Amino acid sequence: NNASAIFAILGTLAGAALTFFGTWILQNQEVKNRLLEKVLDRRIQAHENIIELSKLLRGMMSLGYEEKDGQLARTPAIMASKELFDEFLLKFYQKGTESSTWLSTEVTREFNIVQDYLVNLYEFVRNIDSVNFPEIGRLIRQDFIDFSTNLEKLSFEFFTTDLTKLKLNDLSMVY
Repeated sequence: NNASAIFAILGTLAGAALTFFGTWILQNQEVKNRLLEKVLDRRIQAHENIIELSKLLRGMMSLGYEEKDGQLARTPAIMASKELFDEFLLKFYQKGTESSTWLSTEVTREFNIVQDYLVNLYEFVRNIDSVNFPEIGRLIRQDFIDFSTNLEKLSFEFFTTDLTKLKLNDLSMVY
């Protein structure tokens, strides 16, 4: 008679223990998933910031005449004046600072190359009259296109390959 009561108590205890451990495992997994979601959101936003900057680098405007090869002379829109270049640099540094922690290694490398280029360009043009900026931009237009293309390509590689492979254990690679 007592055996059935003992088995009932043991069954109840075993069921309670299994429920407790199952709930504990699910809660831990839920916490990890929420953390991963936050990390992914930040990484996605960081790479979107870089794509936004690359589009600004690529934006061109006409200078109103043709080159010797017959093509329309163009300059990066951010080189239309000293003021526009300064505004772009400020945005570039702000977005870069906001994003740098969360970028993939490849995008970070390319971003730093572009940043070094822009710092050197700024030093070169800071005492030049704003009226001459469009012509300077015409001469370096292809550099801006190349930088923009590389930044976009590497950012999209993050979205197509790296994004789905990220795990919480990989966070050490971010820092």
